Parts: sequence; structure tokens; C-alpha cells
Amino acid sequence: MTAAYWVIYYARYAARFGLYFFYFYFANIIAAPACCGSGIAVVSPTIHNMAKNKRTPENNSPQPKPSAQPRPAPATAATVAATPAGTGIMDYKWFLLALVLIGFVINLPTLNYQYTLDDPFFTKDNPLVKEGTANLMEFFKHAAYYGVFKYHDASYRPLMLISFAIENQFFGFDPKIGHLVNLIVFCIQIVVLFLVLRRVFHKMSPWVPFFIMLLFELHPIHTEVVASIKSRDELLSLLLSGLTMLLSFKYIDTDKNKYLVFSAIVFFFALMSKETSICFVGIVPMSIYFFRDVSLKKIAITVAPYLVISAIYMGMRAAFIESDGEKVRILVNNNALMAAANYGEKLATALFIQLKYVQLLVFPHPLSYDYSYNQIPIIDFTNPKGLLSLLMFIGLSAFALIKLPKRSIYSYSILFYFALVVLTSNLLVDIGATMAERFVYSASLGFCIALVFGVLQLLKVDTADITLANAKAPIAVFAIIAVLYSVKTIARNDAWSSNLSLYETGIETAPNSWRAHNLLGVEYTKMISGEKDPKVKYDLFRKSVYHFDRSLEILPGSPEVMLLKGYAYDFMGGLDDSAVLAYAATLKMDTNNQKAANNLGAVYLRQGKFAEAIGILSRVVAKDPTYTEGMVNLAASYGNSGNFKESISYYEKAYKINPNPPRNVLQSMCNVYRFLGDSVNSQKFGALAAKAQ
Repeated sequence: MTAAYWVIYYARYAARFGLYFFYFYFANIIAAPACCGSGIAVVSPTIHNMAKNKRTPENNSPQPKPSAQPRPAPATAATVAATPAGTGIMDYKWFLLALVLIGFVINLPTLNYQYTLDDPFFTKDNPLVKEGTANLMEFFKHAAYYGVFKYHDASYRPLMLISFAIENQFFGFDPKIGHLVNLIVFCIQIVVLFLVLRRVFHKMSPWVPFFIMLLFELHPIHTEVVASIKSRDELLSLLLSGLTMLLSFKYIDTDKNKYLVFSAIVFFFALMSKETSICFVGIVPMSIYFFRDVSLKKIAITVAPYLVISAIYMGMRAAFIESDGEKVRILVNNNALMAAANYGEKLATALFIQLKYVQLLVFPHPLSYDYSYNQIPIIDFTNPKGLLSLLMFIGLSAFALIKLPKRSIYSYSILFYFALVVLTSNLLVDIGATMAERFVYSASLGFCIALVFGVLQLLKVDTADITLANAKAPIAVFAIIAVLYSVKTIARNDAWSSNLSLYETGIETAPNSWRAHNLLGVEYTKMISGEKDPKVKYDLFRKSVYHFDRSLEILPGSPEVMLLKGYAYDFMGGLDDSAVLAYAATLKMDTNNQKAANNLGAVYLRQGKFAEAIGILSRVVAKDPTYTEGMVNLAASYGNSGNFKESISYYEKAYKINPNPPRNVLQSMCNVYRFLGDSVNSQKFGALAAKAQ
């Protein structure tokens, strides 16, 4: 039996347990009270336009006959006072089961995927996460990347890191477990969002939220979030934000104050997952306005706890990740919009990126993990793309505002979408990325709502009476879309199986990105040192240098890329002169690059140029007295030049900082002590070297 077999074997039972738990808990405890004849104000988004106007106890007057060729009216989210139809758990258990099974099976291959892209920064390479549950409060005191890079950026996501620390505590660093947890969270999220939509559209058939969630869970643009372990922040954020919205609607429908308390607690954890959850401070009251006929006072009472929690959250950010005054400068290599010459260019390009998001939602191809400089060139409003983007933005905004008083479902979908993309759009604040498919993960729910209601309106479907028997046309349409989405999702998911697969496909989808070329060059370089076949090794070396050069063509003057190019020469062997040129060029671009200086000194040492090595390595150690790698190379340079006293002094300093050095360092210390006539220490370090791996 393989490990993958047992993971899948137990995953079935884990998924079944999770499904039953959330099925009984969320559906019975949370959903049922407001769905069983409570006499509350309810909503039927298409009751006046899309649904057939049937006689009911509330409407018993004769109905006018429709004209021979009725014109379909826009779908609306008009609120009416009525008694909701019975919608107990037995009415939609099969919808939940189908959604969970489809989402789990389609993404099941991710269980065998490796850590990719930024995953190691939040798992195995993160010093704080490595501690497990030993010091969980530390995660609230630092930004997400602090554990690796030792600076505070704008990403404050302690709950995500805590989940990884707990995972490490019980299972160690295993990507299979990470992917399994993400997949389970994804499936739970689908259940919660279905319950949210079922409550919002409770006057309608459960087929309506089912269609919406089916398209949402299968949309190919979501592959990055589901297949990347790091994107647990997105999954937790939408899960908890959705649960917050569900609890808020429970308060509206039942007038029970406990749901205000529950919603505030859950919202706090949503903010701890990802900062974009703060958008629900606006989305929840907007949703109540569209889908419940209640007073503004009650809406204000509902959202008041969110404002309190948001203030606490902003205070925590200010106290923990902004108190040290560190401000990370956003560079053009991370966000291409920084290359704009003026605000007009920046605005035009940012709006064009929003147009690209819409295009990928409508037609999700091609998809890419990277959109860095210069995959999306800077444009201005004289460019047709910029003008079209501006017109799209103005048109959608105008439509949403014009239809707002009528509570159009399309107005709601547009405003929902805009609310969730605004923080990552680079329109209000600059962020550390140009574009990413994960940025529209939550917002795409608005797109799916509009798509479903648009199809139902075109087919003139009564949303209150959709069954297998009378709605074969919409079921067939959404089944076709679901199949097409599934095929693309499965194919795209496979790209995330490993870094090599991801980076090689990235070159196809983002051929003009400096980072796409750089990361593929890095991956080939890593493979060089472990390759035994000379022909294969040379081919890897050739490809790595090509992609580094291509990256430097796109973004000239990048010390990061030039340094890595030097590594490629180093790993290939026999190319010391080329490595020296690469490291020297790196130092010319960045005089404070300690790695380049250390590597240059190491090459000089290997070439027997001890004076040059001592000169550059002395400066390295002077700048950073804790840089043990530089100390060891300096010690070796002195030792090879015959200055054993200086040599052993630097070895001892390095050993004091790192008492578990590699075997070759221990053996070198043994040799130097022997040359100095210190047999005791020579034997000591010789014995340690023999035991070291």
C-alpha cells in the first residue's frame, strides 16, 4: 500500500465525518430556525419578473393573462412580506451532499501535490511555525512573512499561521496533510455558502443556490486557492466571512441578540485569517438592504458589532505590525504598476487588470500563477485597452447605482464583486502584487450569482418552482458549464503538482514575466547539483542560464537574478571565471549583497587567490559578525594561506554561534588545531567530524 492510498482511504472517512457534522450542525442549528414558517420578512429576487405569478393565500385575485410575446424584465431583489415556504434540512440534504462530493472529487489529485511557490514560507521554512503550538501568541505580534524575512509587511494573518503550527504539531510538515486540510476547509466553505444563499433566497427553489455554488466551486480561476497550501488564508477568510453573514441574517430573521455576539466573534476570526474580510462590514448591511425589508436602524444594529471588531483589529495591526515603523517599499519587480510614469497610466493599467479579471471569469483561459513585470505592460487611456476598461468600469458602476433603488439582483452582484476586489485592485492602496487569480476568489461569488440569474431569466424559469421534472433546460445548461469548468479545473490543477510543473507552465502563460523566467531558472539550477548524467546536467545548466538572461532582459539590473545566475555557474563546475563575473556584477548592482560577496570570496578561495578571498570576506564578516558562512570561508582562506592562528580564531567564532556545523567544517578545525600542535582539540573535533553527517 502506498502512502497516497492510505491518505485517500482515510480522507473518505474524514470527509464523511465533516459532511455529517456540518450537515447536522449548520443546517439544523443555524439554518432551520429562519427557514420554518417564522413569519419574517423575506425576499424573492425575481418574484415580479422571473417567477410565474401564481395564486397564493396572500394573492388570491385573478391574474391578467400575459401577452403573446412577453418581454423579460430585469431580475430584481425586491423584498416582500410573506411567510417563507418550508425549507427544512430534508429539503436540501442531497444538494449539500452533491456539492461536497463534487468539490472533493474534482480536487482530490491535490492530495499528492508538493509544497509549491510560497508554501514553504508559511510552513517548513517558517521558524515560528516550526515551534508548533509552543508559542501561539507570537503569531499575533508579527506580519505573515515576518518569520522568514524578518520584516513587517501589510499581511496580518495570524489564524492561517496558527493552523499551520497546529498541523505541524500533530503531523509534522507533510504537504499531503496540508492539501487535505485545505480541501476539507474548501468543502466546509461550500456548505456554509450554500446555507447563506439558501437563507437569502429562501423564497426560491434550493436549485438556485445549488446552481450558484456548483459554478463557484468548479470555476477554474479558483485552482490557485485550492491547490496552493498557502492560500488557506483565502479559504478561511471566505468561510468565516460567510458564517458571519449567516449569523447576521439569523439575527435579522429571529431578533435573538445572541446571534449578534456570535457574528462578532466569527468576524474577528475572519479578520485574523485575511485582512480583506473587512469588506464584509459593507457587504452584510448591503445584503440585508437588498434581501430583507427591515428598518435602517435594525441594519445599523446588525453591523455595529462589525465596526467594534474592526476597530479592535486595526488597533492590533497598529500595535504589532506597524509599531516598529517598518515600511516595505513596493518595488516594480513585485508590482508592475510602480513603473507607471504618472497617475493616469497607473489608473488605466489598474482598470485594465480589472478587465482581465472579468475576462478570466467569463472565459478562464489562459490561467497563470504569475503576472509580474512585464507580463502586463503599462498603458494609458489613449490605448484602446485602457479606454475599454474605463468604459466597463463606468458602465457597470452606473448600472449598479441606477438599479440600486429597485434592488436588482444584478446591481447586488456588481456591488458585491466590487466590494471584494477594491482592496487588491491597486486603486485605493498599493499592494505587493500586480495581479493574482486568488484576488478574485471571494468576489467571483458575485459573478456566479449574476450568471445563474441571467441564465434563468433568459430561459424564463420560475425560480420558486425548479424541479428535475420541469426545469430540464436550466439543469442541462448548468451541467454543460459545470463539465467544461471541471475539465479545465482538473487540467489546471495538475500544473500545481510541483514547482517544476508550475514554473514550466508559467513560461507558457506568462512569457513576458521576469519572475516566471527567474523561478524556472532557479528550479533548473537546483536540479544541476543533484544530477549525475553530464549531458542532462549541462542541459539543465543551459536552460537555467537562458531563463536568467531572459529575466534580466525583461527587468534589467536585478541583483537577485544575477546572483542566482552565479549559482548556476557554481553548481555546474569548471566555470569559476563566469561565476566571478556574475557575483561581481551582483555587487555592482547591490553593494550590500552579503551572499554575493561571500560567494565571490568562496570562488577566489577555490581558485587559490587567498589574498583576494581574505580581502572580500573580511568585509563580509565586518558588516555582519553573526554571518557564520562568511566566517568559515574566511577561516579557510587564512588556513590555506598558512595563517593558522587567524584561521582558528574565525572557526571558533563561527562554532560558538553554530555548535552544529557541517562535517567539513569540523574536519577543517581538526586539521588547523593539528597544525597548531593542539592535539587535544584536534582529536576532539576529529571525533565530532566522524560522528557528523
